Amino acid sequence: MYTKDKISTFEEGVSKEWLISNGIGGFASSTIIGANTRKYHGLLIAALQEEQQRMFVLSKVNEYISINGVEHTISSNECHDYTQKGYTFQRKFVKEYLPEFFYIVENVAVYKKIAMVNGKNKVVIEYNIENDNGFSVEMKLMPLVNYRSYHNTSDAREYNQKYYEDLVIELEKGYVLKIHVDDSSYEKLDNVFYDDMFYRVEYDRGLDDTERQSIPGIFKIDIPPRTEKKIVFTAEVEKENEFVIPEREIDEIKQEEIRLKKICRIAGAKEDIQKDLTIAADSFIIQKNENKTILAGYPWFTDWGRDTFIAFENIVLKTNRYADAKDILLYFSKYIQNGLVPNFIDDNGGQAFNSVDSSLWYVEAVYKYYKYTNDMQTVKDIYPKLKEIIFAYKTGTLNNIKMDNDGLIIAGDETTQLTWMDAKVGDIIPTPRYGKAVDINALWYNALKIMEEFSKELDSEFDEELSRNVKQSFKKFYADEGLMDTIEPFNSQIRPNQLFAIGLSFPVVTGDKAKETLDFVTNKLYTDKGLKTLDSADSNYKAKYEGDVYSRDMSYHQGTIWPWLLLLYTEAYENIYKRKLRIKHLEEFLHDRCVGSISEIYDAEEPRFAKGAFSQAWSVAAIIKIVM
Repeated sequence: MYTKDKISTFEEGVSKEWLISNGIGGFASSTIIGANTRKYHGLLIAALQEEQQRMFVLSKVNEYISINGVEHTISSNECHDYTQKGYTFQRKFVKEYLPEFFYIVENVAVYKKIAMVNGKNKVVIEYNIENDNGFSVEMKLMPLVNYRSYHNTSDAREYNQKYYEDLVIELEKGYVLKIHVDDSSYEKLDNVFYDDMFYRVEYDRGLDDTERQSIPGIFKIDIPPRTEKKIVFTAEVEKENEFVIPEREIDEIKQEEIRLKKICRIAGAKEDIQKDLTIAADSFIIQKNENKTILAGYPWFTDWGRDTFIAFENIVLKTNRYADAKDILLYFSKYIQNGLVPNFIDDNGGQAFNSVDSSLWYVEAVYKYYKYTNDMQTVKDIYPKLKEIIFAYKTGTLNNIKMDNDGLIIAGDETTQLTWMDAKVGDIIPTPRYGKAVDINALWYNALKIMEEFSKELDSEFDEELSRNVKQSFKKFYADEGLMDTIEPFNSQIRPNQLFAIGLSFPVVTGDKAKETLDFVTNKLYTDKGLKTLDSADSNYKAKYEGDVYSRDMSYHQGTIWPWLLLLYTEAYENIYKRKLRIKHLEEFLHDRCVGSISEIYDAEEPRFAKGAFSQAWSVAAIIKIVM
């Protein structure tokens, strides 16, 4: 809970964010005082399934209370030369299942709760107003509307408006935005705009930071004296020919709370941190046309193969969503080409195969699924694709990915970024890791061992000599302490990628060398927020992730901390010590930036601000592994 003392200034209020999702890729998000500081902040970012894209539709609702003829705003906004200070009336923000806000304006109390309707591009805002005055007060709701790709800013155009019972705004391609407020009067406005909305986070990122929103009208609601009144605001995007008048008998906010409580119960989440993580995990699991998939993160990621299968076990298996897990495996199996799982599937359905590890993580995910479910029939169905992956890596596939004579995998060249450290700035590769990378070959050995086990179960032939050769050749990575990052070409930078050798289902490094490697990584790279991506003594080390696109990409894997690496660290610890790793104060992750979720990255040095995407699937997955 964030009380008045924690949101007493605008800067404090915009330092924390919240997110809710609709299960099909759409979402709503803002700060805990409701001021939008990103171009991705909005109350309705709709996922249009036919076009496989997300569109920014409803920025926010500005709210006003008129008492004795004096108008007060409880909304907060920032412009270049003006700040709307509704947060001064805000008493608290809390997010247990849904974001909730509480305001007091003189003798009027306003309780607000926001939900998205699962499976629909619809947001619902419930206001409960208590008027302790001896006279009526008026509440005004002013929707701020736009229609653009969620990646862009725009100067809102004039909208064509036509009416049924509600306000209906034509968008394009047959879509309409319908806005409805029960028991209200509506004042239509023409060519009225909210100018100069400023996004301070985009300014810091060196991107477009200002836009204009359209104000199509104002809803007015009378609150009689000494009464309590419930107001329900809804906004929904759908096809015009599917338009229906909203069903008011359905309490959609209550339905969403019931749904979230149910998934917590199914996951066996009892402690508050377990519930928060289960709800966060749910936000990444979406229905995409006929299939389930995992979004890599909010606000800008789609479903990435690498991220999906790194996060897979803890997002869907640890939370007991086995049917979703199966569907995700089958969904991605359809896209495997030349033995490669796509690195990502974008909003338009396009795929990229610039990854050497996604396929190997896929094999690991299938194995994890089998260990949780004992569903050998699904493994049997996928097995031909697994064989295709192994064959492609042995004989060669795209991006110079192939097995060398020593059994190790070699991949890429000076122009490629095929591992998870995949930053690229123009033609510059900040972390070149071509050749034989320690993480890729640990994954390769792991995949071979998994295939040996599956082949026995399925009575299929598989060359077990290959994994023995790989394990022997892997000793080329051995250094005096820990492991080399790459060989051929040789790179001795101290990076967390050596954790792969000791942190998978089948570790390629065991015994004393495994313990030495874990201790070495702990001493050099471990922090309370995850693992640094480069030793601080390295000349390429960057202490902060900040600045424009170039500066940020150049520091992305040059020291910047990634929480997801705790997955490997935890698994390595359990492999070596045969007991569960305990880490204190993990609940702080859920409040560092996005309330109830975990950011993609952190600065390498104190105060270690949360950066990047503010809600990341594999970050959440890492903490689920530790606490559930």
